[in-house]
Amino acid sequence: MKLYIPIDDTMTSKTILKKDYILVLILVVLRFLSSKDVIPNFSYLLIALFVAFYYFPIKLFLDKSLFDETKRKKIVKVLSYFIISSIIVFSALLFYEDDRNSFIGNTFLVYSLLNTILFFYFYFTENISYHFILTLCVSFLVSIPIMT
Repeated sequence: MKLYIPIDDTMTSKTILKKDYILVLILVVLRFLSSKDVIPNFSYLLIALFVAFYYFPIKLFLDKSLFDETKRKKIVKVLSYFIISSIIVFSALLFYEDDRNSFIGNTFLVYSLLNTILFFYFYFTENISYHFILTLCVSFLVSIPIMT
C-alpha cells in the first residue's frame, strides 16, 4: 500500500519568494514581544538585521522582474527596498536609544513618512499589489516603536 501525497504546483519557490512580506509581519510580532520583555532585545536585533539584509541587497538580486521594467519602476522598487530595510534596522536600534528626539528617532520618522508616501504611490499610481502589501506591513512595524 503506497501513500499518495499530492503535490501542489501553486507553491513553487517563486510563489514563496513573492510572499516574503510575511517576514515583516513576523518582525511586527517579535518587536511587540520584545517591547514587552517576553523575548530579549538582542534576539530581535539579530533577526531584524538578517531580514533587513534580505530586503535590500539580496532581494535585488533575486527579483528577476526588476530587469524587465522601466527605469522609473526600477528606481521606485530599489528605493522601496532601501526604505524598508532602513526602517527594519532603525526599529531594532530604537531599543538601545534612550532619547526619541535623537538622530535615530528622527531618521526613523523620516523613513516612516517616506514609507507612507510609497504606500500611497503604490496604491494610486502603480498596480503592484506586492509592494502595496509590503509597505502596509512595514506601516504596522513602524507603529509599534512610535506608540511604545
